[in-house]
Amino acid sequence: MKGLKHGHWRRLAALAALAALAACGGGAAAADCGPYRVGVSEYPRLYERARAGAADAYQGMSKDFYAALAERSGCSFTFEVESQPRLWMRLREGSLDVTTWVIPTPERKPFVVVVPLLSLHLMAVTWGSQHVQSQADFLGRSALRAVAVRESAYGPDYDGLLQALRSQGRLSEVADIDTALKVFTARRVDLLIAYPWALLGQLDPAATAQDEFRIADWHPEAPDVVSGLALSRRNVGEDDQRRILAGLRQMQRDGSLARIVDKYLPDGSAKQLSSFVPQ
Repeated sequence: MKGLKHGHWRRLAALAALAALAACGGGAAAADCGPYRVGVSEYPRLYERARAGAADAYQGMSKDFYAALAERSGCSFTFEVESQPRLWMRLREGSLDVTTWVIPTPERKPFVVVVPLLSLHLMAVTWGSQHVQSQADFLGRSALRAVAVRESAYGPDYDGLLQALRSQGRLSEVADIDTALKVFTARRVDLLIAYPWALLGQLDPAATAQDEFRIADWHPEAPDVVSGLALSRRNVGEDDQRRILAGLRQMQRDGSLARIVDKYLPDGSAKQLSSFVPQ
């Protein structure tokens, strides 16, 4: 060893460093960004249990979206399934890092940065036998009730309606969309605010056979609501935010974001935004 020249020592040191990186599972670059904990709630077409295979196997737009984002950003993500209320509680306290398909609100701004991805239009789902014609019609009929998912946002117009119904004791609030659909199907309420694609194959045909449900746009002139990727201000640093944003831009340029959206939301109710502007 005493006879090794200085250049040989440098080469040996470099080889030793590479071996140490390999032993740690692929090097610093692989561990630079993440793993980030993604909070997901079960929702039709976004993140739902696979019909075949293991009981804990999931499929949907969120799964494909994060796989593509990981590939393009170099960041890694792990999924944690939570109800909507617990998801937002954990984001506020810092025990989750990321979530998706989020409508930005003033209440959420202090603890998450929302990167807009899609524009969406929510619809009002009512029972045909009630002959409800509009939001004002529903609000003026005190016997009618609505259901909403706790901690969800529905855009300014529907949020205003739900707040008015809440103050009148006419709003049932539940933990997830599956429960909301069951409450609506059981005729315990008369209104559900949802995306049209969320209802496909979800409402029980036997339970709704005697009364058709109606899907109506109560705010046709209102702009679409924006839905996007929420990043914890506390846990996702500025450098990683830039990496994730660069990955999203690449997904937009190469068409992968559009393909993922079209695969799961083929009815045109969601449109990819032309640019990403962090809030």
